[in-house]
Amino acid sequence: MEELAAGSLVKHRTLGAGKVVAVEPTALHVFFPATGTRFAAKLRWPAASPFLALGTLAPDPWLEGLTSFALDATSGRYALAANFLSQDEAVAAFLAENPDAFREAAPSRKPAPGSDRSARWRAAAAEWTAAFGGDQAERLLEDGRVAEMSRRALRVAARAAAVPGMVDAEELEEALAPGDEVGRFFEALFAYVAVPSPARARFEKLLASTHALGLPPEAAWPVVTFFPFVAAPARHVVLLPRSTCAGASRLGCDLQCKPAPSWATYTRLRDLSARLLAKLAPSGARDLVDVECFLHATGARRPVKPGRSPDPGAVRSRSKGAPAAPRRKR
Repeated sequence: MEELAAGSLVKHRTLGAGKVVAVEPTALHVFFPATGTRFAAKLRWPAASPFLALGTLAPDPWLEGLTSFALDATSGRYALAANFLSQDEAVAAFLAENPDAFREAAPSRKPAPGSDRSARWRAAAAEWTAAFGGDQAERLLEDGRVAEMSRRALRVAARAAAVPGMVDAEELEEALAPGDEVGRFFEALFAYVAVPSPARARFEKLLASTHALGLPPEAAWPVVTFFPFVAAPARHVVLLPRSTCAGASRLGCDLQCKPAPSWATYTRLRDLSARLLAKLAPSGARDLVDVECFLHATGARRPVKPGRSPDPGAVRSRSKGAPAAPRRKR
């Protein structure tokens, strides 16, 4: 057998496909979705070796994406969070509560509950197109019109200012007061959104120019990700630490988010968002705005009652791709 390491996918003779969570000298911790529990199995090692096969499984993005395991010191076992939801459970619950979430509201129809968040993101995206679309950004930059770029960017941000977790409007206005640092920020921002796929070097240049604006630490993630997000919501994600990380954690994904933005955390969110968009697309999700709203709702959902684990049937259905039925309210 090839060498086992945390993150390896394996197949057990009776427990099915699993992911190695941790390796110890005398124990192997493996999470098996088919068991219907959030706990990883603790297998005796190397006694369990004959029962495991490595390298024979097809890629499983959902299983590979589960990283939010913590060690319970009392039991000596690794487990996902007590409020863990599978993607199927989360999607079913979200659509049960928001059946029209991914439909554009007709002028005569009352907006669906929670649709204000999506509407604000999309209003900001429309404002970005009006302010910087076509060759406007390039011409403004060429002409050195920093004050005008700041004015337009503040107008874009104002459209989403009411979204919880966004940077304070006064702080952003102060940070974007015309100056050399602000000019370099717009240069890095426009260069970043101009490419079809996010690139690390351009992201880190944008990050450095954002730091130079002198914003408070809690504003770093919203500023560095908001403008690319509304500039191209089909390609870029926004990270609002509280809501984004809460949603990802409930789905078993540890973004390893720190106050200072990093490419590693950003790419983890991009990977998770791409998987979620593929999961939500059959229900009408169009882009990463819909994914952000879904993550926010998932993180805000009331936790499962203590002692109640995720529905085993729903967990087993994940390997078959079947959606789980939403839990009934009692």
